[in-house]
Amino acid sequence: MRWISLATLLASACSGAIGGPGGEPDPDERPAPAPTPLVCDDGALRPGRAPLRRLTRDEYDATIRDLLGDTTTPGARLVDDERGVLLVDGRAMSPLLAEQYLTAAEDVAARATEDLEALYGCAPSAECLSSFVTRFGRRAWRRPLTTEEHAELVAFHDAFVEEAGEREATALLLERLLVSPHFLYRAELPPEDARPGDVVPLDGFERATRLAYTLLGTTPDDALLDAAARGELDDAEGVRRHAERLLEDERSEAVVQEFFHHWLELDLLEGLDKDPELFPRWSSSVAEKMRHETEAFVHEVLYEGDGSYATLLTAPWSMLDSELADYYGVEGPSGTSFERTALDPNEHAGLLTQGAFLAPRARTYETSPIHRGMFIRGSLFCGSVPPPPENIEIVAPDPDPSLTTRERLEEHRSNEVCATCHVLMDPPGFAFERFDAAGRFRDTENGLPIDATGELRDTELAEGDPRFFDGAPELARLAAKSPQAHACFARQWFRFAYARSDESDDACAMQQLVSRFTAESLDVRALLLELTQTDTFLYRTVPDPMAPDPMAPDPTASAGAAGGDAR
Repeated sequence: MRWISLATLLASACSGAIGGPGGEPDPDERPAPAPTPLVCDDGALRPGRAPLRRLTRDEYDATIRDLLGDTTTPGARLVDDERGVLLVDGRAMSPLLAEQYLTAAEDVAARATEDLEALYGCAPSAECLSSFVTRFGRRAWRRPLTTEEHAELVAFHDAFVEEAGEREATALLLERLLVSPHFLYRAELPPEDARPGDVVPLDGFERATRLAYTLLGTTPDDALLDAAARGELDDAEGVRRHAERLLEDERSEAVVQEFFHHWLELDLLEGLDKDPELFPRWSSSVAEKMRHETEAFVHEVLYEGDGSYATLLTAPWSMLDSELADYYGVEGPSGTSFERTALDPNEHAGLLTQGAFLAPRARTYETSPIHRGMFIRGSLFCGSVPPPPENIEIVAPDPDPSLTTRERLEEHRSNEVCATCHVLMDPPGFAFERFDAAGRFRDTENGLPIDATGELRDTELAEGDPRFFDGAPELARLAAKSPQAHACFARQWFRFAYARSDESDDACAMQQLVSRFTAESLDVRALLLELTQTDTFLYRTVPDPMAPDPMAPDPTASAGAAGGDAR
């Protein structure tokens, strides 16, 4: 029995922002504005915009698990059009997705009501139901229910008891709670007396919700909601204390691993193929072990080691099992467990020389310095690359067994039209030419010596560091000390945690994050804690309800100008 229409759910399913301008082009793709002095110590609050955030599929599953003990991952069966979309502006509610939320809620409710006494925590009765609605409603909607909401939910249940029975009435009640926008969205409502443009603090329950989803990827538990009720989250120091506690929770690692999954684009390993004649040992099993290697490495550095960004980039070791060590051609463990394995520091250095980074950024038959260099330029240093000229025909040079890949790509840098972009992208990509398209180290290509030297142009490096490098380990060491790379890593975490691009109003928040990160010896844990201390996390700007929807299409724009990757 369905008690709510799709139209009701869709009417609540906004995909725009709660407040402030949005929907702007990615900052990486905009011309840099003229520099102006940044003043952050004037006492002004600058929270930036706060988009309305719907639970991701992983958050949905984790929330259902922690609310009801249901580990069937119903979110995995939701429509897949948002997989890999990190920023909230690229995520919208469709009729199909609304229909699937209703179906998922029905399935979850049916399982949850198999034992009503276990669900209620008491024998079903009017008093027990009232207590359950109060307790479960607070957990599901992440705040206490109002008197009116409580009464309406109890009345809704009672309206079906006589006709459908206690179990079915309770199932319908759960469905209503689980398809409500109060559950599916992390709504943050300003005080009734607030005016558009006012900067207001989030209340304790909204901060509890942000803390739980930012650090644990799930709904706040009773302890955190109780802390909010006691006023312990009303100041930044209280938020920090509870953030420190949450980071000790083992569930926090899933969020950290998700960040690296997005940043390194580990999804690219899924279904990755290589030419079987050139790379006969490549298989889907190898790709899966490469993903496991990176995840185990992140765990070892951040949870068993020093937690340093520099170690992530420069460690002369990795986490291998016997099969992957044999694939790489290095000495490693003899068993199937992934163990810390020493590697040649002249050949290997941290994340960037692991197969999970190298193999997806290559063609099926040869390496791709452009794709590897684009990651270094754009995702490691957050540097911009000019867009290609209009009407240019981009054709990769044909393989030539008498040349190296670098030699075949020489035209990119000698052609005046191509050189503008490729002098920025290609050189960092050449640092990885000693690794083949399947992620293994090599000394030669086509019997020819490999030139892995390059120059980092238009990049801020540590004082005294050279711009030239020879090979991936040298490039990684330069990045590990680069202020620009440090700021970029903080920026990547900002985007991940707040699910939007950083904008001009976020300049002081970014400065705060980077300052803390560098002051704490690039400790990633310190960076995560500081994410909960910014104005962006603690406050929001009241939106103007009369302002145009920033996500609405521009009727004056041509059809050909529409589109773009949400990331």
